[in-house]
Amino acid sequence: MPAKKILGIAVFCLSLVLGHIAHFSAINSLNVPLIILLQGTALALLSRHILTVACCTLLFCLFGVYCPQQARITDTLLLYVVPLGALLGTFACSLLPAHTPLIARVAQQVHGPLRADVARYTRFLTLFWALFFAGALLAPAVLALAGPDGSWRWPLSGGTFACAAGVMLVEAYVRRRVIRNFEHVSLRETVAAFRKASSRPTSG
Repeated sequence: MPAKKILGIAVFCLSLVLGHIAHFSAINSLNVPLIILLQGTALALLSRHILTVACCTLLFCLFGVYCPQQARITDTLLLYVVPLGALLGTFACSLLPAHTPLIARVAQQVHGPLRADVARYTRFLTLFWALFFAGALLAPAVLALAGPDGSWRWPLSGGTFACAAGVMLVEAYVRRRVIRNFEHVSLRETVAAFRKASSRPTSG
């Protein structure tokens, strides 16, 4: 991985750490713009659109200075909605006619042509993750309307990540029980295959 990307990821992780330290978690007119500036710097390092990112970061920092509480909430929602929305779009679009389900493409990267039962399983799993991400996107709004006070923050503060990690562990067990006589690969190989598959066209 290029050093520029590594630095960008490191700066972004630093912004997340600062956001969760008690001192920086307090809403005031200084730490919110600092966290936004770090996130903008990380995005500039990871993106080719440096000028656009810089302008947006400057405007958002000014918003953070004058409206720190609103800026913090907006920032938290953006960090939640944008990645999940991208994942939902990727998984859902791969289920369209004349496209290959994303999980099927991941499996093909490792195993080549798939057996019929494996192809059915990968299509179902792709649909499941699309529904999971859709539910995760709706969860804060549903909790804000029908849940206890402040419960809308639960998915944003790690609840969705914990659920996804739990589902992945359960799915790994179920997959080995459902799909027999098949060479299952490691998590590292799966992640590498996912990166390759998600960067290629979805048409089959």
